[in-house]
Amino acid sequence: MNQTPEYRGTLNRTGEKVLGIIGTIFNVLGIIFAIFVITSLSGFEGSEMHNQMEQDLRNDPMMTSPQDAEMAVDAFNAFVQVFDVVGWILVALLAVSTVFAILAIIKLKSVESVNTAGIFFIIAGIFAGILSLTSILFYIAAIMCFVRKPPMHEDGLMGRNEPIARNETVAREDDTPYRPL
Repeated sequence: MNQTPEYRGTLNRTGEKVLGIIGTIFNVLGIIFAIFVITSLSGFEGSEMHNQMEQDLRNDPMMTSPQDAEMAVDAFNAFVQVFDVVGWILVALLAVSTVFAILAIIKLKSVESVNTAGIFFIIAGIFAGILSLTSILFYIAAIMCFVRKPPMHEDGLMGRNEPIARNETVAREDDTPYRPL
């Protein structure tokens, strides 16, 4: 008996492709935005506006002592420097997510590698951020890859190719008086 199911035709994977493409577009927009912010902040250090913000922090009437003002300025400068590193890490993660999403979209073209596409969508979702909008789109596409299967031949459902022979005569073997009415 043949244990592998025989599929009749292919299933249209337009939903998965659309979700993958939308997620990829969000990733590319996120990369562009992060690079814009990183380059803006790197040009911000040492500029007139940066010096003005430091001066405003030092002259803030809410700062009771000069040590508090210097601590605020140091925290502001540390934030600008840390965001530079974190921003490039974010760009790298989104780039890896975009690559996996594109690979998943390519894998959707063949029926045999739909599960691989689902795995790639999950990996792309993890790299895009565990619970971001982009990752949720990738997770939905992965679930669709795993759950939606093409319809099978009727023979594959029954497990046999020959018609079923029926016995038309029905005989009752238990003749008991305690039968329900």
